[in-house]
Amino acid sequence: MLSLCIPIAAMAQTPPDCTKPSSRTDRTICASADLKVAAEDLATLLRDTLGNTPVDGRDAIERAQKAFLTERDGTCADKSAIPACRTLYETRAADLAVQNSAAQKKLATIVASIPKDAKAAAVALQRYSGAPAKAWLVYLYQSGAVAVHDKDATVRKLVDEILNQDLPKDPYLLEEMANLGDVPSAPLGTLLLFLRHVLSTTEMDAPCFLFTKHGQPAFEAFGAFWGNARDETPGLCSPPSSVFDLPEWKTVSTHMDPAIEPALVERGSIRHGYERQFEVDDLQASLVPSTLLEAPMSAEARKMAEQRGRAVAAFRTWSDFDIWPEKEYRAAVHALPAAITVTSKLYREKFKLNPQTADQAAKAAADRFVAGRLGLIMPDD
Repeated sequence: MLSLCIPIAAMAQTPPDCTKPSSRTDRTICASADLKVAAEDLATLLRDTLGNTPVDGRDAIERAQKAFLTERDGTCADKSAIPACRTLYETRAADLAVQNSAAQKKLATIVASIPKDAKAAAVALQRYSGAPAKAWLVYLYQSGAVAVHDKDATVRKLVDEILNQDLPKDPYLLEEMANLGDVPSAPLGTLLLFLRHVLSTTEMDAPCFLFTKHGQPAFEAFGAFWGNARDETPGLCSPPSSVFDLPEWKTVSTHMDPAIEPALVERGSIRHGYERQFEVDDLQASLVPSTLLEAPMSAEARKMAEQRGRAVAAFRTWSDFDIWPEKEYRAAVHALPAAITVTSKLYREKFKLNPQTADQAAKAAADRFVAGRLGLIMPDD
């Protein structure tokens, strides 16, 4: 079976070379820009689906791919059949997309088991050959959660395979990953950023245990990075409950939204970076509030902290009532103390913070909430 599967996978993951198409089917595909893209996309999707499926569970995918190739070679041999050929590719891609989504959910279940039994999770991840499973193994080995023989060589091999074989040929992503430097010898924050970049190519979310275990480095690694739509991925776990969903915070939002929502639209794709940071601030305030009082670690995080300080100062002395009407501003200022008070109470009761720390963390949460939104309507530096 192995000798049969490898050629099928290799063939399907190599789109036709349109500089010298070698068959009638290749010539049909190369004659249509849409078909050429469809062939490239399908090759990537098949690679990802196989990579996200255990090696010993790929038979059905391989058989379906073999059947597809047989049908394709019959349907696409004539250039007059380009529409039918395109439909065939679309159908196969849709089937694989469903299988890939299901495979990633199973992979995410293994990842979710890491806090309970990291060693067993590593054994299960070793059955996979795709970038996500390898990236989680890099995390487990490099962080010391799972011991492995010759750690440096093992991690380097995994990182090299991810960078050179398993990721989409996305120049921006690959450039940023190259900028991380030597991952096997890098600090925790870099390791987490490496994991974040790999997960951004999947449907998998960053699990909550990363944040409860690693705190500030994890929040920084999974925060706003790109400043555009790329910040939508990877998704973030949902905390058991959100601090900013409390009625008192909803009241503050009601008086800020009239100014903030138009600004989000005006910011175009940059708004995704702001929205990402909203999510991370919410997660941090709701999951590990004590980390709100920790000093930023990375240069980018220190820059963001400085920007927050300027935004908080601007909030206290706001006077541009053309952008934010005075009535709404005054109402937000009036509502904020109640939101801080209820948050401090929550931090004392749920997170067992002492009163002084709870008060400080609640005020820090308020600074995050206000500054993140006010930054949208303040002049750019």
